[in-house]
Amino acid sequence: MLFGLPFFLVGIGFLFWSIIPTVYDGWRMQSWPAVSGQLIQADLKTNHSSDSTTYEARARYRYEISGREFTHDRVAINEGGDNIGDFQQQLGRKLENLYRSHQPVTVFYNPADPQDAVINRDIRWGLLGFKMIFVLVFGGVGAGLVFWGARGKKTIEVADAASTPWLTRPEWHSGVIRSDARGGMIGIWVFAAIWNLISAPLAFQFLDIWKEEGPVALLALLFPVIGIGLIFWAIKLTREWQRFGITPLQMDPFPGSIGGDIGGEIKVGIPYQSGMVCKLTLSNIYSYVTGSGKNRSRSERVEWQDDGYAKIIPRQGGIGLQFRFEVPDGLNESQEHSNRYYFWRLHVELEMPGTDLDRSFEIPVYKTGKQASRIRVNSSKDQPAGLAPLKATDLLPLTTRGNSTVLSYPMLRKPGHSLGLLVFGSIFAGVGVFLWGQAAREGMMLYFMSLVFGLVGGAIVLGAIWSAFNALSVTLDGHTVTSIRTLFGIPVNNHRYEYSDVISIEADEGMKSRSGNRHKIEYSVIARVPGGKITLAEHLDSASKKNLVVNYFAEEVLGSGSRFVID
Repeated sequence: MLFGLPFFLVGIGFLFWSIIPTVYDGWRMQSWPAVSGQLIQADLKTNHSSDSTTYEARARYRYEISGREFTHDRVAINEGGDNIGDFQQQLGRKLENLYRSHQPVTVFYNPADPQDAVINRDIRWGLLGFKMIFVLVFGGVGAGLVFWGARGKKTIEVADAASTPWLTRPEWHSGVIRSDARGGMIGIWVFAAIWNLISAPLAFQFLDIWKEEGPVALLALLFPVIGIGLIFWAIKLTREWQRFGITPLQMDPFPGSIGGDIGGEIKVGIPYQSGMVCKLTLSNIYSYVTGSGKNRSRSERVEWQDDGYAKIIPRQGGIGLQFRFEVPDGLNESQEHSNRYYFWRLHVELEMPGTDLDRSFEIPVYKTGKQASRIRVNSSKDQPAGLAPLKATDLLPLTTRGNSTVLSYPMLRKPGHSLGLLVFGSIFAGVGVFLWGQAAREGMMLYFMSLVFGLVGGAIVLGAIWSAFNALSVTLDGHTVTSIRTLFGIPVNNHRYEYSDVISIEADEGMKSRSGNRHKIEYSVIARVPGGKITLAEHLDSASKKNLVVNYFAEEVLGSGSRFVID
């Protein structure tokens, strides 16, 4: 509350001491009569600083009312200099021309107090809009901080909180969990509003920046463009909320269980249609804060993930999405939100004509070992109607050559991912080259920044090249396993082992990525051999798929009596 209070007061100050007085002055001046006056002095004052230039139209003038002479120096409603638009420049040059040619100037005066006068009584809506940024951003953020600080953290008193911590959380207490859709929609609208309010002046001043800085102005234009994208995103979330509304999740068991089941049913108020397919992703995620002070940022890292499909059941007033995942031991329980904590997220995707259902739920998961009492579907194994049961051979790029089985992962197997890395790395490297060129006149610091951007960008570009142009070929001939990795068709490693040399078949965690609140983890399958390991399979995007492939290689290499999974 104390941290937010100064922000709130700044916003209130701009509203009551600047914006409201400006609107009031503009309104009352519209009825003031006009009189001809004479300029005593007029000029356009220019103030230069390291990062901006401001202008102020100044004048001193005299005018006569009922035989009495008055002098005044108020030029416009808003006094002082600024660089919002070209109002000051145009008015200043106009007054200078009138002064040099000894022409009269129109003066508007207050009939109740003739000493109160002004030359230009136009309300500058652009300037008011700029000041409203401070009202909405500072005042809004400050008010939000004060509100949430006063609201505090809500908990529910329960008899045995230590053994049933999920019951102390209001959002979990009833066993019916709501998604984060409404909060996410509101959050994006607020963020989009703040972003656009802050970046709007850049759009208005684009031509002025171009005149002073040249093509660098295009970087300033990037921020309003992002703001437009945020508005479209907010509209998309709003349409999704209007179509589906609240989608409550009733868990079974409650809470979800490590070493048991995580399951339940989600109610959606839309009519049942044949052919519906609902995809689910269940993730155990580690959330943590890095940095300190203004450099603090929160990140997330997925620790375990599985995916599958929901069973769609017609219900009165809509449909039910039933799901159940079998979860292994050894994973982390849900924890209270803090600087570092673990939590569980269920992501639901249901493709529909028009707007799709796209919801995320933070669900309670603890080490209770309980099984579902009424949900029988196995989401990681059961396929929707029309799809064959998932088998390991469906997940692997298998071909048969004589008595051998060959797995081939060719170059350019993930072109989108590789291209994204290449573009991102090239931008970083390009910034490094640009900064190096500017460093000669700007100083040593730019050499350091150029080096950082160049090294990071270069490393990402190399990663993109490896991702795009490496290939893997694995051959099983019934007696030996051969794994060959190439880059541009040139072998970089070549391993060949007898089946009897293989100690175990295991799974390794591979690349982890995140887009919004969606996480993705890729698993690879390896054969542990004396002195190291060899890769057998890659790009498996869920724990259940990884388990199927581990068991497949265990049967193929170690024999049917060695069927096992290592998580």
